[in-house]
Amino acid sequence: MVIFIILTVFIAGLMVGRTPEYLGKKVEAFEIQMAIIAILAPAFVILIFSAWAAVSNTGLSGLHNAGPHGLSELLYAFSSAAGNNGSAFAGLNANTAFYNITLGLVCSSVVLVS
Repeated sequence: MVIFIILTVFIAGLMVGRTPEYLGKKVEAFEIQMAIIAILAPAFVILIFSAWAAVSNTGLSGLHNAGPHGLSELLYAFSSAAGNNGSAFAGLNANTAFYNITLGLVCSSVVLVS
């Protein structure tokens, strides 16, 4: 939530034409760079692990549906893990060693970045 506050203060400061400040401190380039990394990191992690699952034999063996719906199952599973939700489509067999490890890595890496 603090990340979104920093971004909001920065954008509002740009719109008004003043130096952005939050709680009496100036919001500088380093804070904005770290906020952008924290915003983009979960999407990057989701896409990297989804791509890994889509090209590996162990990742594809857990799919029930092939084609676009299978890709949706992969993306939803990793997005759900990144959001710390833990749900998946019914067609994905996520109770395998590959998915248990990769979904856990996604969840923990997003928590570490935030």
